[in-house]
This record gives sequence, structure tokens and C-alpha cells, in this order.
Amino acid sequence: MNTADATAILREHVDAGLEATGVTRGPVGNSQETWFVTAQTLDGATRELVVRRSAPAGVLAWTERAQEFTVLRAIAGHGLPVPAALAVGVADRPFLVMERLPGSPPGRLAPEERTALGRELGTSLARLHALEPRELGLAANGSSAEATLAQVQHYEQLYRSARAAPVPLLGALLAWAERDIPDDGTAPVVLWGDPGPHNILVADGRISALLDWELTHVGHPLDDLGAAVWSCLGSIDAEDVVAGYEEIAGAVDRQCLAYFSALACTTRAVMVVNGTAAWIEGLVSSPATAALGLELLALDLARGARAAGWGDLPPSDGRPPDYPLRPDPAETADGVGRWLLEDVVPALEDRRLRQMAKRAAALLAATAARVPPADGLDAAAAEEEAVAAERAGGDPSVRSALLADLARELDRLGPLTRLHGHPAPVRAGAEGAAGQVRS
Repeated sequence: MNTADATAILREHVDAGLEATGVTRGPVGNSQETWFVTAQTLDGATRELVVRRSAPAGVLAWTERAQEFTVLRAIAGHGLPVPAALAVGVADRPFLVMERLPGSPPGRLAPEERTALGRELGTSLARLHALEPRELGLAANGSSAEATLAQVQHYEQLYRSARAAPVPLLGALLAWAERDIPDDGTAPVVLWGDPGPHNILVADGRISALLDWELTHVGHPLDDLGAAVWSCLGSIDAEDVVAGYEEIAGAVDRQCLAYFSALACTTRAVMVVNGTAAWIEGLVSSPATAALGLELLALDLARGARAAGWGDLPPSDGRPPDYPLRPDPAETADGVGRWLLEDVVPALEDRRLRQMAKRAAALLAATAARVPPADGLDAAAAEEEAVAAERAGGDPSVRSALLADLARELDRLGPLTRLHGHPAPVRAGAEGAAGQVRS
């Protein structure tokens, strides 16, 4: 997007007197495109805006900017720091225009800052859940258990329709999640859908913005809290988020929270599987998509299985996995080579670096053609067996075999986990906010 594109959007959908004077692509975000736009009014005033444009494909390609616009408009004025939604429309792809709120993503935090932000995130969720869904124009028909079932089935459909290959452990976790839904009579509430430090801005030590509302729906309140626990991978302590939530909403059922923490890991695993499929098909180019499709998927599966009560990962026995994750080595080499050639080479001004990058891309493409097919077992048959076992109540031996296979895969992903600094999957240790309490 350039200034001419942004000006056209602003003049048609926001204010005919606006002109974009600067456009910058946001540096973070794996779901939609974020563009920061500086605009000038006819009287010379400056406005800082955001154009949130649907990604061409990827982890959340199925979500809608129009729904996000409606949700932001409904929540505005209820005491939560959400951006003012100004316009929604389509210009080659759907977009949403918002006011840009002050603040920046939380970076390195001192211990007292971590605690304060964690508690404030928890209290923000509790205040959201106190809102009446129907007053915001959101349907709240049926029980929270029925809403959770609808969500699980939605992600099952997404997983089976867009995956590059079956992931037996993920299929088993989805079957477990459908079978083990808490039915505690809790009334459905408005859910943010994607809460966490990755979707907040901070200014002067306080949360200044709650962002990214494309996953908003109505359901069990601990669905949101479980997702917040999932998101706390080091920047904020999950226990502080839970404590902040309990200050307003009251004591949290930890067994129920464990279910929704496992569900968050499972649904996020579906998202990255779908993002990986789009990368393999060449619909998105960034290697970050493929890296998350391996590393974050494996981490989510390990965390989800533990929260579900299936146990910790065993030590790897050093063998190759029976059901290797995608992208496989050939797909990885081919995709990275394509990205180098299409994205990196045109941006390089140094002639020598351009030549070397072209050679590197060609080398990766040739490597992809030379990699023999994997000797993995039949993942579809393994998934069918695991799903049937979960629907029948769960088979510890099947679960253990799947966890052992995941341990082998994680053993080979060491360079990725070291690169991104994600915590190692739990193999043994103490309970956390969503510890191993369900079976």
C-alpha cells in the first residue's frame, strides 16, 4: 500500500478532505496486514490512522473485517481502550480504518511492570465479560457449553479443510476437546477471542489499547482467560492475569481453566497449520509463517496435551518422527528459495549480495528437488485411530505414542526454538495457571 492507495481509501470512506502523507507497514502481526497512515486534513491538522487489511491467505484468512468493525463500534464507550472504528470496505481486499491509539507493544519489562500489566489484562477481560451481549448486538442464544461446542466444531472444520497433511496429535486433541466440554451452567459472555500481550499497546506503564477483535464471539468466559494464558509465553506471567481477573469476576475454577487453556493451544495449532498450508501453496511468502508452522505448532501441541492431562513429553529417542510436521524439508527449501528470489533480491542494492542471494535461492530450489520423500507412516490412519480412541474416552497408550513422536520432532526443531526464544516444552515440573488437572 502506498500513499495514493491510502488517500483513495480515506477520501472515499472516511473524509473527502483527507490526504495520506505517510504510509508504513506495521512490523508485527501474522493474521492481517497493519498499515500506519499519517493523514492531513484540509485545515492542515494531522491524523494518525490505521488501515487493517485482510491478508491474502494465512492463519486467519477466514475472518471478516466487517464483523471486526461492528464489534469495535459496539464496544466503544464501555470503558475499554479499543480503537475508534471509522470505516470498513473493500479495495482489492477488505479493510478496516481505525484511529491509531498511543502506545507500543510491551517490550522487555521489569518484574513490577510484568505484574501490573498482567493484572490489568485480567481486569480488562473481566470488565469485558461483564457487558451484556445483546446490548452489543451479539447473539447469546443457548448455553456456554453449546457455544464452546460450536467453536470446537468450527475449528475441526477449518483444520480438515485447509491442512497440508493430517497431524494425528492435533486431530486427537480436537476430539478430546469436543468430548470433554465443561457444562457448568455459566452464562455466555462477550469474548475478545484473542487476548494477550501480543494484542495490547502500553503507554506510561498502563494498557493503552486492546487490539485485534476478529475472533470475537460469545461463549464461556474462561475461553478468553484460557486464550490469555496461552499467550503468556514469557512477557507476562499467566498467574498475574488470572489474579487480575479474579479481582473482579471472582474465583476461577482451575479445572475448567485447564480445559480452555488446552483448547486455546489446540485452536492456535489449527491456525498455524492453515497458515503453513497457505505458505506451501505459495499464497504467502514470509518464512516466518513456515517457522511458526513448525515451532509454534509443536509447542502448542505439547502445551495442549499437558493441560488436557495427557502428561509431559518424554525424552526424545533420537529417531525420526513417524508423522513429520509440514512443511517437510523439500517444501521448506523450495519456499525459502522462492522468498529470497521474490522478496529479498529486489530489495538488495548491493550487486554482489543480489548475485549471492540469487545463487542461494537456486541452491535451495535444487536442494528441494533432491530431497527424497519422507518415510513417515500413514498419518491419516494414525489420526483416525487416535480420534476414535478419544471419542471412546481416551487411550493412554495412544496418547503416549503421539507424545513420543512429537518429542522426536521437537528434537529436530532446536534451531528454531533457540532463534525465537520460546520456552522449552514441559517434560516435567510444577503446575501453572492451567496445569495438568484434567483427564
